[in-house]
Amino acid sequence: MSTPHIVLLDAEGIAPSVKLKKLPFAHTWQSYSFTEPHQLVERLQQAHAVMSCSVALRAEHLEQLPKLKLISLALTGTDIVDLDYCREHGIIVTNVPGYAANTVTEHVLAVMFELLRKPMAYHRLMQKLHRGEIAPKGIWLDYPVRDVAAKTLGIIGYGVIAQYLAQRARALGMRVVFYNRQGRYTGEDFIPMPQLLTEADVLSIHVPLTEQTRGMIGAAELAQMKTDAVIINTARGGIVDEQALINALSNNQIGGAAIDVLVDEPVQADNPLFKLIDHDDFILTPHVAWSSEDAMQGLMDSAVDNIARFIESSG
Repeated sequence: MSTPHIVLLDAEGIAPSVKLKKLPFAHTWQSYSFTEPHQLVERLQQAHAVMSCSVALRAEHLEQLPKLKLISLALTGTDIVDLDYCREHGIIVTNVPGYAANTVTEHVLAVMFELLRKPMAYHRLMQKLHRGEIAPKGIWLDYPVRDVAAKTLGIIGYGVIAQYLAQRARALGMRVVFYNRQGRYTGEDFIPMPQLLTEADVLSIHVPLTEQTRGMIGAAELAQMKTDAVIINTARGGIVDEQALINALSNNQIGGAAIDVLVDEPVQADNPLFKLIDHDDFILTPHVAWSSEDAMQGLMDSAVDNIARFIESSG
């Protein structure tokens, strides 16, 4: 390989505190703040390797990039890349599984506590009181507060993040059960999906987006949940049917939801989920569960290491 040319498509996805490792060989490097789909081919025309935090690489782009040999994804999944095309044309795709286990787990716990215990909802009431919009009173029971201990956490998936979450939830006194869609595991903690849906007080999703998982939580599944159950999705948009979720929350069919991932990202101001934005039992965050500075540094270290290993092994 001639002097490798490496392109980072979306440096805006990296916190300013994160320092990129230096590659231990001669190379050229080009970073862009963000790359729109129509800019991909021009920016990658001379690239041997590309790093992406969120920019999708589809067949219509890849077929115009004959020099490209490696796609290093700075994320856990691979759904933003046309893997079939890459396999057929010898393009290696690497990712960083498991790097966000701790940070995603903490995000799930944070939104779970908000949905069940309502600290920010009561804080907003105090803001209204301070502004003179509501009157003081002796006892505030505007929002039902529920204990986390003894609740049932239903987890869809059994990967690293799911297991981290289970460990911490049990430490809080929760009962934890799993739905393992591939059926590899057995035991009293693994139950069928219908049972998981009906028993869970908190449902947390931790599976990749595939043709098998797309829309796996839709109107029928939401209808099986308890009316005070909450659902948390930090996995991928598309696993939860967004319109079905809007309907379920609008009709008080479930108790709440926290969504960090959307079908259409980056999130736009006209996204249909903004119909719920003033709902006290709804939390929307812009795909940030993974993004603690500690986790991000480890992520980028691994993504750069993947590039180094590939190029060094390619001679």
